[in-house]
Amino acid sequence: MSARLVIQDALTVTPDGLREHGTVVVEGTTISSVLAPGEPVPRRPDDWVVEGRGRLLVPGMVNAHSRLALGALGRLAGVPARSPQSQAEFRARRARVEDRLDADAAEALSAAGALAALKAGVTCAVDLVRGAPGEEEETLPAVAAGVRRAGIRAALSYGPSDRHGGGRGDAGLAASAAFAALTQADPLLRGMIGLDGLAGLDRPTIEAAGDLGGRHGLHACVAEDEEDVAQAFRIAGLHPVALLGTCGGLGPSAVVARDAALTSREVMLLAETGSWLVLTPRAALYWGGEFPPVGYVAASGTPMALGTDGLFPDVSGEALAASMCLRKAEHRASADGDVVSKDLWPGGGHLASRLFGIALGEIAPGAAADLALLEWRPPAALPDLLAGDLALLHAGAPAAWVVVNGEVRLREGQLLGGDEREIAARAREAAERVLA
Repeated sequence: MSARLVIQDALTVTPDGLREHGTVVVEGTTISSVLAPGEPVPRRPDDWVVEGRGRLLVPGMVNAHSRLALGALGRLAGVPARSPQSQAEFRARRARVEDRLDADAAEALSAAGALAALKAGVTCAVDLVRGAPGEEEETLPAVAAGVRRAGIRAALSYGPSDRHGGGRGDAGLAASAAFAALTQADPLLRGMIGLDGLAGLDRPTIEAAGDLGGRHGLHACVAEDEEDVAQAFRIAGLHPVALLGTCGGLGPSAVVARDAALTSREVMLLAETGSWLVLTPRAALYWGGEFPPVGYVAASGTPMALGTDGLFPDVSGEALAASMCLRKAEHRASADGDVVSKDLWPGGGHLASRLFGIALGEIAPGAAADLALLEWRPPAALPDLLAGDLALLHAGAPAAWVVVNGEVRLREGQLLGGDEREIAARAREAAERVLA
């Protein structure tokens, strides 16, 4: 890397609004200055100058609920183009696949998933991992190795399961806790405690996850369907979010991914504890779930963000789907068109900032240098738009350049420091082996 990265002549999304033909200067791992059009940049011999050519420069996007390995596997298997008939059927199929997802396959597929995210302008993923029983300890380091090949940030957690007995749930929790301790000072990786559904878990595992999550942060995917709700009531006579609350897992570093409807008590519990609600609109639509009343959730003070659940690699598409869901419900009292721009879209950066302890999700002096120059040029001058409103327009635009922690990872659409063909070949081989 050169001493400075100078990105010039880009349409730049700053906290103050859109800035045309400006210049962003990166020094080390942070943004040192954001200059107005015409403001000179004294050049240095070792500057790396990136020509924006009028393309859109945005803060690196955050996928607040992803499944890098399973998402890559699903796309290679034809999901979502060839979907199962129901989520219950998919859950059964996924369980069989996960039992064959060894650490080597997890690494190969995570690299492919992280590369797809990078090419969509995502620089940070909060990832929930599952794998073969007996390989819990090896799986998270393997996924981390795959993520490093693409160079994105990631907060990783392992979703334990008691389906196989023999202390497998405890092994999954121990793997998450060990990885969290290992990555405390890592600039690009963090560890969290995972809960991937409640249906396959016993009460002691859920309680232990809540206790560990209070110390390391919790990434929980709950109430994907009625089986999770039924299990929560069998265990404690409570709804899933309330059950997490009794175990001590909720708090400002807790991420709760939810596709199904929330009760008002669950919403208030999330708000009271400062826990994050992550919505995955396209997954909810895909599986026939309900889109929560986000206007009510936002009014409660519950922090929210957007994720993909692994179905797709891009996050801006989730903002577009959320906006469409709200417009469909525009005649209902709960509809609020500003929620996407004011709450859901910026929430990803706020969440990532908390997990990594640095300023993410904005282009401003002092913020972390996580940036995406998208291959998107508006055909005409745009009005002054919030970043979330702009995301509805650039949804689906590929990234031309991506910078993570001050390092260029994608240059004119090509991965730096890695072999894209080798990543793709290894992922295909892993998919064929796991799906055989």
